[in-house]
Amino acid sequence: MIRCGRLRRMLGIVLLLALSGPALHAQATEIVMRPLPDGAKGPEPDLNGAVIDEALKRTVNRYGPYQYAERIPVVARERLLDEMLRGEAINITVVATQPVWEEQLHVIRIPIDMGLSGYRIALIRRDRQSLFNTVRDLDTLKRLRLGAGEAWSSRQIFAAEGFSVETGETYEALLRMLLAGRSDYFPRALTEAFPEYDARRKDFPDLAIERDLLLNLPLPTYIFVSPKAPELARRIEAGLESMVRDGSLLRLVMKFNGDILRRANLCSRRVFKLDNPLLTPQTPLRRKALWFDPFDRRTGLCAAKTPPETNVQHGR
Repeated sequence: MIRCGRLRRMLGIVLLLALSGPALHAQATEIVMRPLPDGAKGPEPDLNGAVIDEALKRTVNRYGPYQYAERIPVVARERLLDEMLRGEAINITVVATQPVWEEQLHVIRIPIDMGLSGYRIALIRRDRQSLFNTVRDLDTLKRLRLGAGEAWSSRQIFAAEGFSVETGETYEALLRMLLAGRSDYFPRALTEAFPEYDARRKDFPDLAIERDLLLNLPLPTYIFVSPKAPELARRIEAGLESMVRDGSLLRLVMKFNGDILRRANLCSRRVFKLDNPLLTPQTPLRRKALWFDPFDRRTGLCAAKTPPETNVQHGR
């Protein structure tokens, strides 16, 4: 009888575990609450979404299943930090870094686009290209009038580096300033310049993309995670590190931006490297594997292994 009772208890425990297994599994499901761009229909609408999704997929065995919340509309940047701190409606987002964000949120210090957001080429008036053909040093470039948004991180960097900055409140205002001759050039991220130009070239035939220069400023775009979701932060970081190691992060960057990168003709541009005084000391500038290099043979962009030294000018 004792043995039968013990056996029944053991069978009961096994049955209880079997029945509770699905419930425990459901409780462990990671809920990812990320605001999606307008027009997004799934978890991979853009490079950011594809990278996050791949990082989550790679870590299922270790961290368990995940699912996306219902579509969350994009929140204005001034509200986004508060929403992230609460972690109730949004627990993950992708933005260009700022020290206050790194202080208050979990930050994964792996640039999600490998630093492409810091590669800047300029929108100009078509009749001003000859002005830039003669620019051979930073001092000359700094004397030209640069257009930037008043609240933009890039404006602060350019101002700190001694550029002559003309500010505007909105993108359209800055474009009007450029076409009216009140600024000489309007630097844009590589991934912004060509789509913006293509969308406006018919309406603004005087608009052009400058052909010779490239500004390279370290302005990493990071994944930030709510302090209410530390396990999600560890999970994303583990997935991203795996993607850096096997080259899949670079492959995704090329998949989403390859056409633009080839169109930009990076290999023959004169490069001006700037400092960014706004970066925190923890910025991984020395981890070369994290930063996009058009001369990396895996990109297939440039025949030479390294850029000609005469094409690179460094900021102060």
